[in-house]
Amino acid sequence: MAADECNIKVICRVRPLNDSEEKAGSKFVLKFPTDDSINLAGKVYAFDKVFKSNVTQDQVYQTTAKPIVKDVLSGYNGTIFAYGQTSSGKTHTMEGVLGNATLQGIIPRIVGDIFSYIYQMDENLEFHIKVSYFEIYMDKIRDLLDVTKTNLSVHEDKNRVPYVKGATERFVSSPEEVMEVIDEGKANRHVAVTNMNEHSSRSHSVFLINVKQENIETQKKLSGKLYLVDLAGSEKVCIYLFIIHVSKTGAEGAVLDEAKNINKSLSALGNVIAALADGSNYVPYRDSKLTRILQESLGGNARTTMVICCSPASFNEPETKSTLMFGQRAKTIKNSVMVNEELTAEEWKRRYEKEKEKNARLTGVIEMLENELAKWRAGQNFFFWFI
Repeated sequence: MAADECNIKVICRVRPLNDSEEKAGSKFVLKFPTDDSINLAGKVYAFDKVFKSNVTQDQVYQTTAKPIVKDVLSGYNGTIFAYGQTSSGKTHTMEGVLGNATLQGIIPRIVGDIFSYIYQMDENLEFHIKVSYFEIYMDKIRDLLDVTKTNLSVHEDKNRVPYVKGATERFVSSPEEVMEVIDEGKANRHVAVTNMNEHSSRSHSVFLINVKQENIETQKKLSGKLYLVDLAGSEKVCIYLFIIHVSKTGAEGAVLDEAKNINKSLSALGNVIAALADGSNYVPYRDSKLTRILQESLGGNARTTMVICCSPASFNEPETKSTLMFGQRAKTIKNSVMVNEELTAEEWKRRYEKEKEKNARLTGVIEMLENELAKWRAGQNFFFWFI
């Protein structure tokens, strides 16, 4: 099956000024010329959609994530990830307030939608859904569902698609079971106290939903993977911003070491996006485990949406500018997406017969041309060349 090319979709979300920014006298420095552009310091950045600070969680979900649910259940891979500085609204966008119908984020909404779609689909379709939950902390992959697995490795399957070897997989059959897994993983996730956000996570979290389906009448099988990624704060992605970050967050000692490692993986992510955007022949996916895991999501076989989260405060203007530039470059990347279909024996036989017929036809053409060539070489057709 031929692959379709599609650009990475980039959504920009701007949060309101928070209490500390208002108390410090920080100004709202962003302007919104249109629904899909944002102006910072006179420069306009264009995206697929820009959400102002008064947007609801449901509006974000409807635009950002809902279309991907149908894609995954149709056999495509999907990825949604949030990028932005610490305290810019990434976790609020991805998780929100779990259990609150109004304030819950993309992950709980997408889980509910997946099962809602399944309940409405053909009764001949049989589904198997399994989930994994892990974090990348200090450039090590740590299983959030089994804390004894602290340094998992990235391998490739028979199709050369990267996966985390040994990651715990839980089969689930309802939204409630998925949310129980999420609660368990969140309890195990690394959290450090910083001045910017006392619950600021110091790791990249990856929640993977793997959906397999089979039509019990036709034996047709489809599969789709959905990566939901909440990245650590991106204010460490640029070296010249690193010193600013340290002074802002009060990071020191072990937390400073964490910041350096986060900077390394996010810098690797920036390098991958830069290479893809520039059309480079070499893309440095192997420079970090984060970029290895996201290899299919960036330039590969996945429908990918990036949510860049921004602070509107003048105090954070350098980081916001960096985030907007990152998102604008990512928007130029093209992925080649195709349905993940496992062919039945009958379908393989049908395709084999079709190829066999095509081969026989081409063999006949070759034999005819060879006979004509032999006659010409023997001089039998010499007369006709002069007519």
